[in-house]
Amino acid sequence: MSLEETIRKYALQNAVQYKGKCNPGAVIGKVIAETKKDQKEIAKKAQSIIKEVNNLSLEEQQAELKAINPKLLEKKKQEKTFSLPKLKNTKKVVMRFAPNPNGAMSFGHSRQALLNWWFVQEYKGTYILRFDDTDPRTKVPLKEAYKWFEEDLAWLGIKPKKVINQSDRFDLYYNYVEQIIAKDKAYVCTCEVEVKRKLIHNKESCPCRELFHGETLERWKQMLDPKGYKEGEAVLRIKTDVEANNPAVRDWPACRIITDGKHPLKKAKVWPLLNFSSAIDDHELGITHIVRGIDLAVSDERQQYLYDIFSWTYPETIYTGKLVVQGVQSTSESKKLIDAGKLDGWDDIRLATLQTLRKRGFQPEAIHEFVKSVGVNRNNVEVSLQNVEAFNKDVIDEQANRYFFIENPIMITVEKAPKQKVELDLYPEKRRGGRTFTTNEAFLVEKKDADQWKEGELIRLMDCLNFTKKGKRYVFHSLDYGEFKGNGKHIIHWLPKEETIPVKVRKLDNKVITGKGEKTITNVKKQEIVQFERFGFCKKNEEFWFTQ
Repeated sequence: MSLEETIRKYALQNAVQYKGKCNPGAVIGKVIAETKKDQKEIAKKAQSIIKEVNNLSLEEQQAELKAINPKLLEKKKQEKTFSLPKLKNTKKVVMRFAPNPNGAMSFGHSRQALLNWWFVQEYKGTYILRFDDTDPRTKVPLKEAYKWFEEDLAWLGIKPKKVINQSDRFDLYYNYVEQIIAKDKAYVCTCEVEVKRKLIHNKESCPCRELFHGETLERWKQMLDPKGYKEGEAVLRIKTDVEANNPAVRDWPACRIITDGKHPLKKAKVWPLLNFSSAIDDHELGITHIVRGIDLAVSDERQQYLYDIFSWTYPETIYTGKLVVQGVQSTSESKKLIDAGKLDGWDDIRLATLQTLRKRGFQPEAIHEFVKSVGVNRNNVEVSLQNVEAFNKDVIDEQANRYFFIENPIMITVEKAPKQKVELDLYPEKRRGGRTFTTNEAFLVEKKDADQWKEGELIRLMDCLNFTKKGKRYVFHSLDYGEFKGNGKHIIHWLPKEETIPVKVRKLDNKVITGKGEKTITNVKKQEIVQFERFGFCKKNEEFWFTQ
């Protein structure tokens, strides 16, 4: 089999699998695996072949693939190989999902949220939602986000046993500070920032570290006193090993003074830093196991010092690699764009928050399956939302009724076309009822379709009739698909001129396009997902939102 034939074979298979449109990347990957040829050579030849295949109707693609290799038409059921790593000490499992509520829950949050949930489900444990909300300056919490996280977790099927805000627990953290000072395991450093940085780099201690714990306690009280130390003048540090290999572990900061914080729920002068408050809470809440990104492994080293001070047992840690979603803004970037008026809010269609994905028509089952496909390992994973869309399509494809929507419609007259009552199913293969069109010679079609037609070509209006192009005229040819098969060039969707309604669709770039849809679209309920033939899946909100 030639390279061109191999490309066409896999292009047809991929197109049939995805309702008429193939993914070039998937095709090229299979061709490389089979032929071992250079990717550039394959990509160059694949471009034109894939274009030809995508211009065929789904029926034509299926027929050609059946003739070439019928085995490729068979749908292979993928084995579910996902399994959680085995935990130790599983007598009483308590785990937590600990986001910063500085914006809406993002797609990236879903992985840790779900992994924790699956673990506690498997071991009949306790799931805690703990908001790590003690940063009043860099990642300032958003008051509404607390509730949004709870709603998004419920949508994913996650039901926390407890919900806790760290911002409610400052008295607890301050009490532990005094206990640690009494054990001479912390000190208040008043060195200038640059001086302290050099000392840490050189593995040297500062004079503040050597003070008697009674004097350290006085300094701590001065940190808390509104008239005492000012911001930048004092930092509480945990005594560790000043010669530790990792500089980030050496006498790490536990609390700092922030006087101009913007926290929506808490006013304070001294703010605990994440490694300190998190370690205290993990002990207080009885956390037994932690799912943590491998990039945060240093937290284990830092927090172990606190656990050693009190002879606590540190939770078992399960590490995951970093999940990078291409083209998706971080929460901080999104907030800047929202504040600047460049995005319409946290559910803007251009974002990848769970609010947005839900509004677009993504299903929680799809996100579950995607997270399972990534697995639990230390490898970094880079994906695009298209990877998630493939899982989502598997869920919504059988839910979505089919309708005709014409973007940028033009009217054509098919001379001598007979009057007909054309019946179309709402869903192929499984009959759910249908809709009926009354047709004559006048049809609405997409301008981009009409622009492709050449003189003498045989064109088919889906499930309706065949016609030919003659100059600037369109002439009826026949009704049967059999007349089109083998000689036809294009199968297109259409609408009778009279039986239409205006339809708006918000695309992924936030632009709203208008067109004509069949009248039965008025029966589509809010929140329902449909498929507009040859256009894509859409969800009915105030207007239709493009899903994929």
